[in-house]
Amino acid sequence: MIRKITLAITTALGALFFLSCETSKENLPMVIEISQNWTFTQNGQDNWMPAAVPGTVHTDLMNNGIIEDPHYRLNENDVQWIENEDWIYQTTFKVDSEILDSDVIKMNFKGLDTYADVFLNNNKILSANNMFVGYSVDVKEHLTEGVNTLRVYFHSPVRVGMKKLQQVDYYIPSINEQAPDDKRTSVFTRKAPFHYGWDWGPRLVTSGIWRPIYLKAWNQAKIEDAYFHTTSANSDLAKITGHVELNVLNKGTHQVQLIINGQKSGVDIQTELEEGKHQIPFNFEIENPNLWWTNGLGEPYLYKFELRLVQDNLIIDKYDLNYGVRTLRLVQEPDELGRSFYFELNGVPVFMKGANVIPSETLTPSVTPEVYERLLKNTVDANMNMLRVWGGAIYEEDLFYELCDQNGILIWQDFMFACNLQPGDEAHLENIRKEAVYNVKRLRNHACIALWCGNNENLHGWHEWGWKEMYEPDVRDFMWRTYERIWHEILPEVVAKYDPKNSYWSSSPMAYGNQKADRKSGDEHDWTIWFGQEPFTSYGKNVPRFVSEYGMQAFPGMHTISDFSVEEDWDIHSEVMRHRQRGTMEYIEPGFDGNDMIKRYMERYYNVPDNFEDFVYVSQIMHAKCYRTALEAHRRNMPHCMGSLYWQINDSWPTISWATVDYYGRWKAAHYAVRKANEEIIISAEVDGNAGRIYVVSDRLTPVENARLHIKIMDFFGREIFSTSQNLTVKANTTMMVMENDIRELQQHANLASTVVSMKLTDGSTTLADNIFYFHKPKDLLLPEANITWSSEKTTDGYTITVTTDNLAKNLFFDTPYGDVFFTDNFFDLLPGESKTIELITKYDINLNEKLKIKHLNGL
Repeated sequence: MIRKITLAITTALGALFFLSCETSKENLPMVIEISQNWTFTQNGQDNWMPAAVPGTVHTDLMNNGIIEDPHYRLNENDVQWIENEDWIYQTTFKVDSEILDSDVIKMNFKGLDTYADVFLNNNKILSANNMFVGYSVDVKEHLTEGVNTLRVYFHSPVRVGMKKLQQVDYYIPSINEQAPDDKRTSVFTRKAPFHYGWDWGPRLVTSGIWRPIYLKAWNQAKIEDAYFHTTSANSDLAKITGHVELNVLNKGTHQVQLIINGQKSGVDIQTELEEGKHQIPFNFEIENPNLWWTNGLGEPYLYKFELRLVQDNLIIDKYDLNYGVRTLRLVQEPDELGRSFYFELNGVPVFMKGANVIPSETLTPSVTPEVYERLLKNTVDANMNMLRVWGGAIYEEDLFYELCDQNGILIWQDFMFACNLQPGDEAHLENIRKEAVYNVKRLRNHACIALWCGNNENLHGWHEWGWKEMYEPDVRDFMWRTYERIWHEILPEVVAKYDPKNSYWSSSPMAYGNQKADRKSGDEHDWTIWFGQEPFTSYGKNVPRFVSEYGMQAFPGMHTISDFSVEEDWDIHSEVMRHRQRGTMEYIEPGFDGNDMIKRYMERYYNVPDNFEDFVYVSQIMHAKCYRTALEAHRRNMPHCMGSLYWQINDSWPTISWATVDYYGRWKAAHYAVRKANEEIIISAEVDGNAGRIYVVSDRLTPVENARLHIKIMDFFGREIFSTSQNLTVKANTTMMVMENDIRELQQHANLASTVVSMKLTDGSTTLADNIFYFHKPKDLLLPEANITWSSEKTTDGYTITVTTDNLAKNLFFDTPYGDVFFTDNFFDLLPGESKTIELITKYDINLNEKLKIKHLNGL
């Protein structure tokens, strides 16, 4: 039930009263998308070629056969000239008299990348300088009936940036840009930082119309914007504040109605308005609301809100919104160790399980709806509830946030600043302010938005990477004052004004009070593993309050490697593999890179194969071991630690990286491991000195009474060494240690190098959680030969495969010659004498006896 209450309207709006009339006739604004008949050329040439809008110059050149795919082998090197050229796009479109007779005609540019002069019928109507901002221009006086010509001139972002760089006599760091220090221009341009290269992606500095252009014609008045804020909510009642912004051309009576799920909400306002823009606030309630919950906790219910602007009993504009009723706050309360850092959803503390997300394509507009849908499916399937939109990327497409709303995935939203400082001139700061206003207003109604974060690692760089030490005192003071103006003043002021329901966090990682990260409060980027070369067990030591980055690299599978290389490249030190690997670590030794680091960690944990394909396989199972170790450690330390967002879920091109799902959507071993470690209830074991401990961690909001814990210790041939079981109550939304023993007692009866612990938690006949644990690194395990047998059955979606082993089989990997199939489980361990059934999802009829390949660590 939706209940009408007294509406709060500013007195400046004049008389106001409620109406109940039915309104159905419409005279809505007319919209024309300008996406057809585009052509482009390089400035100075007259070779006009077809172009796709939205798009980029790189994709247009590729589609016209001018360049090869920069994703393949070393082709990226051959397309670097593009960033230094200017490009011109042009089209024609028709306008009829009905549109021309409208009171207002605006041309809306959702995204221009980046420095662009726009001409309509040879009249300059816009100079754009920010990829992240949409522009709206009144063009009524420049349009003619019939054919109109639109031309967009894109200036080279690198050459414009270079002019700005040359005007500054001190260095502004942007450490991940793939260019010499004296040619790093990215900080001067409000454009996706990763376009200039990163330690997981190529340098493809694009230009183009990357989001749609459309005309919008309207009369009398229109809805400019709307904002809704749930001030309180429980299962009985939700209280919501709304704001609608109207643009009125002529004084008159206007009516605003709110329809919820096709029914009247009780919000029905009529008021006399003068010419100009007006903010109309109102309050309403929803009885017995369906609350919006994250994935795993409940349904992410979305109400359908429809705001109507009515004049003379005619609907002249609408504003549609899918709205999630929820409350969310970032809780930072003092405790004996520092301060908490957790998100409370609808009054419930929630452990955040998720990942960092980067753009799914370097050539950004190439991302299709299907790719976004796949990304969110992979997120949900891995039992996640949060993604971090990282600050070196883009403010994502509307579809991305809509899918997050629909799937119960919260978003930690960075502003687009990463690993750099910024110029401090007033024009640049004003450009940043406009960018922040535009994107906060664009995204604020999404239920998924949980936090606005000012930047990625800029504060960390100031304190830990020698940035502040590189400057003379006067320049250092200016640079720090610029930092404060952007991240302590401009951005928090924008969030407070336009999205007060959500928290602002000025930098990541950071401790409470805008201080450098200290693990006692705030969030942490835990790169002691990988960059710091610490062992995986370090994840369980001095655990931070919220871990917003950590990770390990792995090669993608051979299907993906085959897509970007040829067999002669299949060596970790080949030119192509070195080029593909962007993580360089010269501080370790000259020439040392991520491929070397993968091998170094592999030498620590596994026997390093000589065969490249086996090396790829082992890199993936090591990747999986790392992420599962981290996630279990973070969850065991709940509620001290209340978030684990690994780096990263996806790739922007086919490469060697931290991603758990590669560019083509193929799961690496780590994504299966993450899915397991993120389950609603997990069992996790650790050894600390001589103490062996077993924990049960539950995200459920209610306890599980009379659960039963089963522990079995056996050797790799299946001989039982010890077993026990016990009843227990699994506490709600916390972790609990359920067993502790001295492992020296076990060592008297077993060789721990050939011993495995099987753990299972049941509720009657239902398995709530299971896990296995080894006492040694994989390379030190005495793995026996394993006789693997399997059978299969055809299904409507592919095949079921049932696999059995006589002895322990470690990291069973299933594969076929087809790269676009999916195994519902893979890279798993199989205990002696046990069987497991998985599904092979495929559109192909496959002779599995010939085509199914099974690999396991025992066989290497």
